[in-house]
Amino acid sequence: MDSHKLTDTQASILRYLYQFRFLTSIQLSKILNQTIRYTNYHLKVLSEKNFIAKHYYRTLGLANQPAVYYLASGSIKALQDQKDIDFRALKRIYREKNRSQQFIAHASFLAEYFLFIRADSNNSEQTLHFFTKTDLLAHPYFIHPLPDAYFARVDKKGMTKRYMVEVVEDSSPRFALRKRIEQYCDYIDDGKFTEATGHDFPALLFICPGYASLIYLKKHIARIYEETSLDQIDIYIATKEGAFSGSWEQIQAIEE
Repeated sequence: MDSHKLTDTQASILRYLYQFRFLTSIQLSKILNQTIRYTNYHLKVLSEKNFIAKHYYRTLGLANQPAVYYLASGSIKALQDQKDIDFRALKRIYREKNRSQQFIAHASFLAEYFLFIRADSNNSEQTLHFFTKTDLLAHPYFIHPLPDAYFARVDKKGMTKRYMVEVVEDSSPRFALRKRIEQYCDYIDDGKFTEATGHDFPALLFICPGYASLIYLKKHIARIYEETSLDQIDIYIATKEGAFSGSWEQIQAIEE
């Protein structure tokens, strides 16, 4: 099964798995705007040819989780000659089967957020441009480590709003959160994004697993806000549930 023999749907499935890394059949069917039955047929074909593989978890006492698909080694040949494919991303395909459940859940959440943003953009008649961490490998002017996502929305008047997305993990220690904020301060200071793109620095969105990390991050940013370059940009924070309900809070300096 050479790459030129892939159907359009099969090629799209490989491309989305390259982009998001781990996706369920339900997520793929939504992304492709196809029935789950049609998507499952193509997933079966790709699995049989070792283009993709899957994790399937059975948890005692809990409902079985849907299978999560990822790229297998057979996909490398099909992808390597396609446009905008980064060789660094292809090399990691050999290690995808050993990713942790936390890593997979992180990728799955980002896919759900993309589906939400896409639907919201369609409803508000905005054009969405969405880039995952994999997509951003090709753009050296982004902060490293890369953000989880970057997206831009263009309204009917041609006005564009840009965002960088950071999804905070439950396991993230507080010193790591402070370090990440410090990295953003340095990144804003060096002006690399604006110099490379000609655009103002995007708004920064922090999505937290719960209120404990949200409160800590909010207080930390507010405390250093006016002492750093953070006061040059818009920063918003929400829990995962809040990100889907639109319950964002803008972070500002603490009033003395």
